[in-house]
Parts: sequence; C-alpha cells; structure tokens
Amino acid sequence: MPARVVVGVDLGGSKILSGLSDLQGKVLAEVRLDTCPESGPEGVLHRIAGSVHELLQQAGLPRERLAGVAVGAPGPLNPVTGVVREAPNLGWRDFPLRDRLAALLQVPVWLDNDANLAALGEQRVGLRDQWPDLLYVTVGTGIGGGIIINGDIYHGAAGGAAEFGHMTIVPEGGPGCGCGNHGCLESLASGGAMEREARRRARDGQAEALLQAAEGEPDNITARLVAELARQGDAPSLAIVRMAAYYLGIGLGNLVNLFNPAVIVLGGGITAGMGDLLLPGAEAEMRRRAMCTLAGDVILRASVLGARAGLVGSLVLARRRVNGGR
Repeated sequence: MPARVVVGVDLGGSKILSGLSDLQGKVLAEVRLDTCPESGPEGVLHRIAGSVHELLQQAGLPRERLAGVAVGAPGPLNPVTGVVREAPNLGWRDFPLRDRLAALLQVPVWLDNDANLAALGEQRVGLRDQWPDLLYVTVGTGIGGGIIINGDIYHGAAGGAAEFGHMTIVPEGGPGCGCGNHGCLESLASGGAMEREARRRARDGQAEALLQAAEGEPDNITARLVAELARQGDAPSLAIVRMAAYYLGIGLGNLVNLFNPAVIVLGGGITAGMGDLLLPGAEAEMRRRAMCTLAGDVILRASVLGARAGLVGSLVLARRRVNGGR
C-alpha cells in the first residue's frame, strides 16, 4: 500500500497556513492563502479545501493518499463535536467546521483550538519532548494559551481550557475586555492593550514622539511602533511596554502557582516582535509573584517554532490520529 500523508491547517483571521507531511513527520509541501473572512464560513471552508488540493498537487500525490486533515482554529470551539462555537475575527458562531470539511474532502478531519495546537507543536517538535508537561502562552493582539500534560492537550470539561488571557488581574476599575469582563490579562498586557494605551496617551498629549511617528493620527499607532520608539529610548513608549510586562508577569506568576510547570513557552506576534523588551520585566515580576519554592524551578522561554507553531501542532495531531495516538 502506498505511504499515506496528512495535512495540517492553521486557520487565522487573515491567513490560512497549510502543510502536508508523511507519517514520519517530513513536510512535503506548504501553502499560504488569505483567509478572506468576508466570504463567510462557507467561503473560508472552500479556501481550506482548496489549499488541501493544492498541497497534494504540489507534492504530486493523488487524493487517495490523504489519510486525514487536522485544523487549528480560533475558538472557543469544541474538539469533540467539531463545532467552532465563536470566532470573532472570522465572524463565526456555532459553525460545524469539522463535519463540513470532512464532507467536502471525504477524509477524516480533526479540529482543535489554534493555541492548543501551537502548544502541542512546541512540546513535541520545538522542544523535542524534553518536557512532557508545559504551558504555552501566546501574546499577540490578544492573549491565549495551551496546556500540555503528559504529552497531550488538556481541554477541560467543554474544550475551553487555557483561556489565560481572561484571568482577572485588576478586579475593580480595569479596562474592558472583548469577553465582556473588565481587568482581564488580555486587556492589560496584549498588543491590543498596548495600542489602546498608546493611542490614549497620544490623544491626551502624553506621547508626542508616538503621535509624530504616526503622522499626527493616534489611530495609526501600532504595537510595532511602540516597540520601535521604546528601543530608541522614548519614555512614554518604554512606560507602556513596562506596564504590559508588569501585568504579564502577574499573570505568569498566577500560572506558576496554579500548575507548577517545568517550562512556560511564550509565543505570538508580540513575543516575536518585542520579546527583548517585554520578557525580562515579565520574568522578574513572575518570579516575584509566584511562591518562591515554585518560581525558582520554572523555565520561561520564547517560542522555538514562532509563527509556525500552530501548523506544526496541527500536523502532529493529524499524525497521531492516523498512527493510533502516537
């Protein structure tokens, strides 16, 4: 029987990154497409299916060789039912992604949260199984996470575990969060939080260099611009980054006390773009806040796989399902 292959898909609000690998883990082809969420869930669904066909074409393989597809999608979602319950960046609610894609491709499809699969990719491939347990925290426009226990994803009762960005840090008077709560970690330490604070300061006349760099328009200020000026020594920009690091460190300290992890991996676009500015302060605050008997042992490190973590994790999941869990 010819060797079979699997496909992994990392579905985001702006891009679909898909890869094809053999069952030993060798990546044979990759495809990147724009998500085009304005086309609706059915439109995105057909773009995912199209990326699978393109991968097979690139690798010169017939569809009969495809053993299955694993998709990492934004959530909340239920990996058991295969339903994306809500994906604000895509505009989806209660969409049966797994079953609809399986019907289109006529192969098994497995669905999981994108941050969960990034955690699995880091544990299995990025860190080469050095630690069977780890926490993954993604810091980007928002903050999410994944929990790996004994080499497997921990999902919680309804598939919603590891929403680290929505732990309450400032219970009274904290900024509003997209989840409807106030004072969440995401509303204080994410890229989006830094942008909101920078724009507020610019409008209040407290961030002259940022406003000038944004050509006088506060809404043009991005987290990347804040990082650039912070590296140049701009005091308001440095204050914004330091405050985000402070709150991130509090959140990480809470995770250390809850899970006693051996390692915490930080990923996401903000970590990649300003980790040198953010992580030292966050680590110092984490070790100050966590119980000393636990804080001394935990390793905090930046992602090994970077933006590819979700894709790698989806391929790991697909191979595990086809190989009987290995």
